[in-house]
Amino acid sequence: MVKKVVKYFLYIFILLLIALVLKTAFYTSKQVNIKNVEIAGVSESSVAHLGMAIGFKTISNMDNNLVDTAVFRAFHSFLETAYPLVHQNMGKELFNHSALLYKIEGSNKSLKPIVLLAHQDVVPVVEEEWDEAPFSGKIENGVIWGRGALDNKGSLIAIMEAMEMLFNLGFQPERTTYLAFGDDEEVGGNGAIAMAAELEKRGVDAEMVLDEGMVITKGIVPMIEQPVATIGTSEKGYLTVELACKYEGGHSSMPNAETAISILSNAIVKVTENRPAATFTQPVNDFMGFIGPEISWPARVVFANKWLLGGILKGIYTSSSPGNATVRTTTAPTMVSGGIKDNVLPTTAKATINFRLLPNISTDELVKYLRKVIDDWRVDITVLEGAREPAPVSSVETYAFSTIQKTVGQVFEGTLVAPTLMLGSSDSRHYSKVSKNIYRFAPYQLRNEDLATIHGANEKISIENYQAMIRFYYQLIKNMQVAEQK
Repeated sequence: MVKKVVKYFLYIFILLLIALVLKTAFYTSKQVNIKNVEIAGVSESSVAHLGMAIGFKTISNMDNNLVDTAVFRAFHSFLETAYPLVHQNMGKELFNHSALLYKIEGSNKSLKPIVLLAHQDVVPVVEEEWDEAPFSGKIENGVIWGRGALDNKGSLIAIMEAMEMLFNLGFQPERTTYLAFGDDEEVGGNGAIAMAAELEKRGVDAEMVLDEGMVITKGIVPMIEQPVATIGTSEKGYLTVELACKYEGGHSSMPNAETAISILSNAIVKVTENRPAATFTQPVNDFMGFIGPEISWPARVVFANKWLLGGILKGIYTSSSPGNATVRTTTAPTMVSGGIKDNVLPTTAKATINFRLLPNISTDELVKYLRKVIDDWRVDITVLEGAREPAPVSSVETYAFSTIQKTVGQVFEGTLVAPTLMLGSSDSRHYSKVSKNIYRFAPYQLRNEDLATIHGANEKISIENYQAMIRFYYQLIKNMQVAEQK
């Protein structure tokens, strides 16, 4: 009997081993082999243009009354001077005071439009933390300094440079092209909301919307030595709730068994100890599908056999904060208040908890989950302003995605491409009714230390990086003029 059981398990083991080997053997690469293409030379003035653009202090503010609209108008005048052919060939409209929408009609009406996004506004600075003046646009030792170099004037100016190059070469687009430059992305994106609503009203069904978001990294994706261009196909949702408990007060010398603070603390513990489970959403599955085949043995076996070894992969992801945020709806208590004096029992205690939602859960579903987890009628849950749903997931099986992948290969030879989930947010989330194919990718190559300067001190971009961005947008616009080959 024992021998039969051992034999039975041995058969199962052999079958599993065969399945693992076969799955790994047929786990083929999704990368495309494309050589660099010859691209028209980037204008010598392009570097100076970005430096000048950085000099405009287009700082956004939650209070519109505190926004310096004169600076935005001056920036618009600069764009007209720097890019005369763009302004001669493209129509321009103004939304929300300072948001800019450019359009050139394509000659082939059967081709859906493309929409390229960027934003003019930047976050404030703490000047004493900078090694160079943050709005100087200083160009030195192959670097362009200043707030917005990466987020996001670098992309905006690169797009304008690419369009000017194309028009200088007699560009006549087959596909209608829009450029949409928001003016307040950093504080909610009302400009983008207005432009997206107008495009929807006009019945625009775009082949692609491309915004900032993910970048090209090297040495950040584990077990991969090559540069990796990550393309965001969705972005997480956002929800902040306030937990509040009202309970009997009194003197601290005769406390009740429970107080408002202890009841609230118990609720916070329940929420943090019962976080939504880690799960692989479609963007993460797509990422592993593109990156897994590029990983060497034996690690490739794990990626190829997620059906059996998914627990190992989840363990890898959840072992780091960035990885955990990629596979989990995150929970972060951020503020707590209660009490007025050390010997007085408070009648009210409050806590604020912020969540970043995976694409597999809505804000309503998460609130219902919280009520179930807390399970205490004494704790009220209030959804605070600013909640937004996770963005729809864009397919990687589209002409638009394959064209982005092709363009990356042409401009950044030897770079892998992988779709993924974007943890932050962008103006692109407002365009879900304009296109099903929304991708988040800024074509510059960054290291960990570069990422830390976005919204931080010493933001800058290398000239080489910036000019590669221009070449990417130039080539992408050209590539998108061709109809999909069926």
